Amino acid sequence: MRFNHYLPKTKLHQSGLSLIELMIAMVLGLLILAGVIQVFASTQQAYRTQEAMSRIQESGRYATEVLSRNIRQAGYKGGCATNIDINILLDETHSDYDSAIHTLGTGLEGWNNGSGTYAASMGGYIPNTDVLLVKHAATLSGVTAKDHTNANASAIPLTDTSNIEQGQIIMVAEEDACDIFQNSNDANAKSLNRASPGGMVPGNKSPAASNLFSKAYTSNMRIMLFQSDLYYIGASIDPNNTALRRIRFGGSGAAVDEELVDNIIDMQIRYGVDTNDDRRVDNYVTANNVADWDDVVAVRVSLLARSEHANILPNNMTGIPFDGGTFNAPAGDRRMYQAFNTTIGVRNKLP
Repeated sequence: MRFNHYLPKTKLHQSGLSLIELMIAMVLGLLILAGVIQVFASTQQAYRTQEAMSRIQESGRYATEVLSRNIRQAGYKGGCATNIDINILLDETHSDYDSAIHTLGTGLEGWNNGSGTYAASMGGYIPNTDVLLVKHAATLSGVTAKDHTNANASAIPLTDTSNIEQGQIIMVAEEDACDIFQNSNDANAKSLNRASPGGMVPGNKSPAASNLFSKAYTSNMRIMLFQSDLYYIGASIDPNNTALRRIRFGGSGAAVDEELVDNIIDMQIRYGVDTNDDRRVDNYVTANNVADWDDVVAVRVSLLARSEHANILPNNMTGIPFDGGTFNAPAGDRRMYQAFNTTIGVRNKLP
């Protein structure tokens, strides 16, 4: 006898998801995606914060280094003794001659929260920031004299081409003498000439009997480049930012105004003055309270730097110590700020 067995068929494959299962899967996917986005956003914010901090520190340190190097050398006369007067062979009668920028003088001068007498030369000066003028003859020319130079000579022979551009102001010095003049030769010449062709500013006095070098110099004379730099806070290449800028007067041709460090928004300077002739600081004062710039033996510089971009921080920075007070960021700014302070001794005036 044969039996027919009818067994139920087993489903081997799932045919779909229920609505509840689909909704649960979507919720889990959204939670995972939200977590990924949160991690990415946090990482991106941490990167922006770290980058802003690094840029600020880089800008502040570089700015203080540039200022410190120049201030330390202020008043250096190329190696002649401090009690020796500089013989000025520049044309002091020229309409554009300015003793403040074309000769060494005290080596330092400043203006408190004002642009001084050089506002027309400044690129977008920021009001209520300090201005500093530093002068020295500490930059090596890289050339040496070939032979001695008579006091009545109009040129200094060199061992090789000078590579010094026409118009560069030169300081020549030995221990007992120093002279300042403007080179009238081009960079390919094997001599430095103190004649006065047209077009140079301020030019030189005519090399006549009444306009001699201080002495007959030997071939060991030091030949230095005179440098006259005006530092201020002005407009940056980025119209939304400000920068530490420099006008260089002592070089060839017209004065050069250039941006040094961007995102520096303020500079305040106090001058350490020696009031009892012991060549030590007795008090730090602002520029308008300096009675005699010869008394300045140290300079205290305060710079305020900020991040390039806004909305770096969740809230505005407030109460930042700066120049004896505090700085509060503008409302809605949310940039990162940092103050940099350094005190520099003027080496040529210290014990």
